Amino acid sequence: MNDHKRYTVRYRDARSQQIESCYYAGDAFEARVLAMEAVPYIRNHPHAIDLIRCEDAQSGVMAA
Repeated sequence: MNDHKRYTVRYRDARSQQIESCYYAGDAFEARVLAMEAVPYIRNHPHAIDLIRCEDAQSGVMAA
C-alpha cells in the first residue's frame, strides 16, 4: 500500500447534492472502481462522478 494515494471522489446524487468520499488507490481509475464497489448509487449511475482528486500534494487534480 506504499504506492497508494488518497483520492477524493465527488458525485451528485439523485437530488443533485454533491457528495465526496475518500479512497486509497494506486490511480484515479482504481479510485473510481473502489467508489463504484462501495456506493450503490455510483454503481448504478457511474456518470454521476464529476471529479476524482488526488489529495497528494505533489500530484495535483485529476478529473474523471
